[in-house]
Amino acid sequence: MMTRNDFLPHRFDRRALLKASAALAGATALRGTSVSAAEKSTNAVDRVLEKMSLTEKIGQMFVIQAADAVMPSWFANSLQTVQPGGVLFVQPNIGSPDQIAAYITAIHESGNHVPPFVGVDQEGGPVTRVPGDPVPGASSMAALPDAHVQKLAKERAKFLESFGFDVNFAPVADVAYTSRSTMYYRAFGNNPKSVAAKISAMVEGSRDGGIGSAAKHFPGHGRTEVDSHFGLPAIDISVEEWRETDALPFAAAIEEGVEMIMLGHLDYTQWDDKPASISKVAVSHLRDDLGFQGVAITDDLGMGALGAYTPYELADKAIEAGIDLMMWTSASVPFTDLISHIEKRVAKGAVTQDRIEESVRRILMMKTHWFPFPEAG
Repeated sequence: MMTRNDFLPHRFDRRALLKASAALAGATALRGTSVSAAEKSTNAVDRVLEKMSLTEKIGQMFVIQAADAVMPSWFANSLQTVQPGGVLFVQPNIGSPDQIAAYITAIHESGNHVPPFVGVDQEGGPVTRVPGDPVPGASSMAALPDAHVQKLAKERAKFLESFGFDVNFAPVADVAYTSRSTMYYRAFGNNPKSVAAKISAMVEGSRDGGIGSAAKHFPGHGRTEVDSHFGLPAIDISVEEWRETDALPFAAAIEEGVEMIMLGHLDYTQWDDKPASISKVAVSHLRDDLGFQGVAITDDLGMGALGAYTPYELADKAIEAGIDLMMWTSASVPFTDLISHIEKRVAKGAVTQDRIEESVRRILMMKTHWFPFPEAG
């Protein structure tokens, strides 16, 4: 188990490490990073994988919501049992600055082999979880020069990093074409090229400030008036048109080495008949068309858009699609049951261990940017 003394010294130089690595998990992962450094990270991941049980590996594929503003004993026990890849803070988990920092430290210390990362939705503007953020939301930054946006992104990242957060589930890379778009107040504008420039600035600035990013909501949520918290938006656009428009901000994030891409619950009707977050077709466009080699994470799988599926079906379909991280703010079944369900599918041959390790390797590689991994010996 990681200890506080193991973790805190490493956090001190995390900003420099993130900047130098330029996100090994991204398509441009090795830019600015020596081969020996990349090999060192790969070897560290191999050592951790060898020590992990199948149960622990599957646990890494979950991001779960924290409980309360001070960690209750039942949640501490859950962290030990599930060993999740990450923990999400939402509004009820935001206490005083000291409470936030203490809670995050306790989460980091709960990992058997490597800490869970801790993330928050801190877009600014209408989606602000942690009070005191000195930076405005995307719509207010849309008209600013890109260099200024990058500085503001760094400022927000330093603010979040001061509490101990590892990831900001932002920026919103959607293009809000009209004022009726559900993303209108959360997006950087209505022009794919200008939005792409802002996304690049946000990802770079956030990394400079010591915080990883998750560009969202792939393949693009800006064309719809339907909020996926409540229903499944249908978007009628061809792959060809998408490549020339909504794909551009995500391509910019990937070019900048973004750590994660979050897939939205969006029905791209010309692509296939599944929501993008559990669609093998959508993931293939992310991997093959845009060249993303980092961590693919779902939006909250408990949202209304996916109400027609059981948690077990969602887990099965997400894994089949090639998703790395499944995020739930709440699930109608225990996470231990979901992990057991996936273990049984592996035992039956419905899911291979190689498929599980493919995702866990990406997750662990991303974590080498933030946490100490065991040395060889």
